Amino acid sequence: MAIAEIEAYFGKELPRAYRDFVLGQPTGITGDIHLYPLALLVERNECYETRKYAPGYLNIGDDGGGQAFLIRLDEDDPAVVAVGHGSMDPKFKELVCSSFSGWVATGFQYEDG
Repeated sequence: MAIAEIEAYFGKELPRAYRDFVLGQPTGITGDIHLYPLALLVERNECYETRKYAPGYLNIGDDGGGQAFLIRLDEDDPAVVAVGHGSMDPKFKELVCSSFSGWVATGFQYEDG
């Protein structure tokens, strides 16, 4: 799936820091942290109804244990937050890192809890 199709689905451009990263890693990242590949980005956001339950956010991945990683669509280098896949409600968010680029620099460190 092309970036233009993803941006059309969300009605916004992807945040610059995330867009630059995902273009360099189109197949995603797997391990303790799963960052969705471009090809699955819309499908994963549809599955978890991100636009309905977390409007203005993009679900970029998960921890394999029920936590979704969200970023705001309206910031160049947004904070990364975690929310439960069961609610997808940003009011229950937990800060993972104050910026997406900062999270990349840490090697995607995340400790649930």
